[in-house]
Amino acid sequence: MGTVMTKDPASGRRLRRVVAVTGVSLLAAGLAELAHLPAGALLGSMLVSIVASLTLSAHAPVGPRGMMVSQSVLGAALCSSFSPEAWSALAENWVVALAAVVGVVAVAQGVALVCARLGHLDPRTATLGLMPGGASAMVALSEELGADARLVTLFQYMRLCVVVLVAVAVGRWAGDSPEVVVARAADLPGSPAPWLAWLTTAGVSLVGSVLGVRWKLPAGAFLGPVLLGIPLTALGVPVGAWPPGVLPLALWGLGVRVGSQFDAAAVAELKRVAHIALIASLTMVAGCLLLAWGWSAAAGVDLLTTYFATSPGGADSVLAIALGTQATVSVVLAVQVGRVLLIFLVAPSFLRRLSPTREA
Repeated sequence: MGTVMTKDPASGRRLRRVVAVTGVSLLAAGLAELAHLPAGALLGSMLVSIVASLTLSAHAPVGPRGMMVSQSVLGAALCSSFSPEAWSALAENWVVALAAVVGVVAVAQGVALVCARLGHLDPRTATLGLMPGGASAMVALSEELGADARLVTLFQYMRLCVVVLVAVAVGRWAGDSPEVVVARAADLPGSPAPWLAWLTTAGVSLVGSVLGVRWKLPAGAFLGPVLLGIPLTALGVPVGAWPPGVLPLALWGLGVRVGSQFDAAAVAELKRVAHIALIASLTMVAGCLLLAWGWSAAAGVDLLTTYFATSPGGADSVLAIALGTQATVSVVLAVQVGRVLLIFLVAPSFLRRLSPTREA
């Protein structure tokens, strides 16, 4: 007699939860977009994903590859922000912009060391958990440097959620940009046909993300298209336009992936330091806001631009939110990318010099 195959009830329930969470997160993303929240698709999907992860242990099926695709779409879209006027604005502000890059890293390091002492944490773990250099890159470094990867993950995504929520609130308070958040083909150099602009942008997205990952850049799928597309934009190549709906879908993927990092088991195990992570994240945001105010007062750059430029990461999420506001995205992009690259180059050698022992 043949074997009768029976369905696993647990698997069926799990599948239904995943389908339900996916549908609700898409609905939340759409409603947030209709409400004209900056990066509404990211915010809506992230909140639903966090709640679903903590209460149902389920989230939409956006894995590491899906995250990379979302990052590459956003990175290519940002290239359209670099016009000749943007380059002149950067040239006028490069000194204070560089100081802001160093200042944000210094604020993160200072908060991390205080956090390590008060929370009895390994200084390497606290530094990696709070350093705004790309969450996935910091988690990967934690394994190489002997830090606690679970704590680094919790701190990184706690910080990221706080930054996203505050940035959305700031963007909403400042008012929306009158333009759509993603460039139209007609807005690009030469006013190319839509299909040509879309293909060019897709090519930059694909090639840039592959190179970024192969060269092991932090958030390589995001930085690769940015670093490839900006020089092409300066040469007049039409980069940055996507068909309607592509960018919001990418933002949905980013939000789902961030929210899914919070699972109930991990938070319960690490609840001893969860409040420390929250306080440290809020302190970092406050410290960077002071930097933004100082930059704005010293150089005459609008406070909204300096806020997003100094906001302590992640670069992809903050830039997605800045796209929907009146901030000068080219300045924000230059400072955020410069900071990520600085951390990527300096962090490993610096962290190896920190004591791996716990503070008393």
